[in-house]
Amino acid sequence: MNSGQGWGWGSGNFASNGEQIYFTGANQNGERITYSGGSGYGGMMSASLTCASCHGTDSRGGEHTMHMDFMDAPDIRYLALNSEEEYEEEGGHDGEYDLETFRQAVVNGQHPDGDSLDRDMPRWAMSDQDLSDLLDYLKTLP
Repeated sequence: MNSGQGWGWGSGNFASNGEQIYFTGANQNGERITYSGGSGYGGMMSASLTCASCHGTDSRGGEHTMHMDFMDAPDIRYLALNSEEEYEEEGGHDGEYDLETFRQAVVNGQHPDGDSLDRDMPRWAMSDQDLSDLLDYLKTLP
């Protein structure tokens, strides 16, 4: 299986499992990571929706408009997730993103303080290892 389907990237082009998940939505075993929810933005791209689709290739997020729907994806670099300034910009959410709070965000759609993430954020069905690898990848970004 070409785990980079839709992006033109194949397996072996990434330094880590977490990086491959971020860019392709599939792990290094070629298993596609499924999701539920999210905005209509993913409807047209459902076969290739990835973290990079919304958060960008540099994980710094940004604004997107598709099908007359506006979405503002946040910066998800580890340093940004754990900065007080980012929390204030996101509405004053307290706490740091460790593996468990990252799981709450990615799998359950919740900030560390328990508030819900924006409805545009899909809820990913990710294994513990894949989730850990993805967080490790985000930790490497400047």
